[in-house]
Amino acid sequence: MEVFNLKNFCIVSNSYKDKELNLAKKTSEYIKLKGGKCYLADNVDITTGDFRVLDANEFPKDTECVISIGGDGTLLHTAKDLMKLDVVFVGVNKGTLGFLAEISPENVESAIDRLMDDRFNVESRMMLKGEIIRDNNVIYESTVLNDIVIHRAADMAITRYEVFVNGQLLGNFEADGIILSTPTGSTAYNLSAGGPLARPDSHLIMLTPICPHTLTNRSIIFSKNDEIEVVIGESRTPNEERRTVAFDGDGIYNIVSGDIIRISVADETTEIAKLDESSFLQAVKDKLR
Repeated sequence: MEVFNLKNFCIVSNSYKDKELNLAKKTSEYIKLKGGKCYLADNVDITTGDFRVLDANEFPKDTECVISIGGDGTLLHTAKDLMKLDVVFVGVNKGTLGFLAEISPENVESAIDRLMDDRFNVESRMMLKGEIIRDNNVIYESTVLNDIVIHRAADMAITRYEVFVNGQLLGNFEADGIILSTPTGSTAYNLSAGGPLARPDSHLIMLTPICPHTLTNRSIIFSKNDEIEVVIGESRTPNEERRTVAFDGDGIYNIVSGDIIRISVADETTEIAKLDESSFLQAVKDKLR
């Protein structure tokens, strides 16, 4: 069993939710009081109000644990930007549901105690790799922890999507869009669209249509070894291409008829420190009642 004895921390805080980084500064002082080191970063661009891309090279090389303060979105963006670092992630929830960011602000000090005393478990979460292919060339790619969402965006007409699995045609979907989700992302947009829940430490890929034009609406669950390709159909609005694909709610990219979105399991994983000993099912019951 691996022993961590964490001492070197980084805190990434959303300054829109953590005003003036008050909680981040308080947490940093407590870590230092306990004999640890801590680096602070704000992941909000104050000029635009958007999440800013974090440069992993700016973080101390000896970082062992990254604490995000905000909500699940803050942790998603932090994990995506810093996935090349050999660290565990944990989130403090100043948002709403907080399936990923499980620590409440009032319990931060006790959480730090558990992290520094090696009283936690680590869950390795699978990630998805998404590629946009146009004219046989990969024009964009990204790695996500939650989901890849293909959507009609500002186009009011539904779109036809051809879905292939391992090169074989699965079927055609007439819908507003399609969600490709990891188990971690099963409690996000996938859930709102009527998709199934999955244990976050499982290894599978979920496909959930968004508002399909059909009498039945069924999600499909694939193995982590499957490769899925979604071919974008012709736009129903002449001379207009407004459809998009979003990677973890960010990295939104415009797509056109004939584009292929290829989804497969990523080589990278995200290591999440679990301090709450309650089960996933109990968390679902508590947060969604």
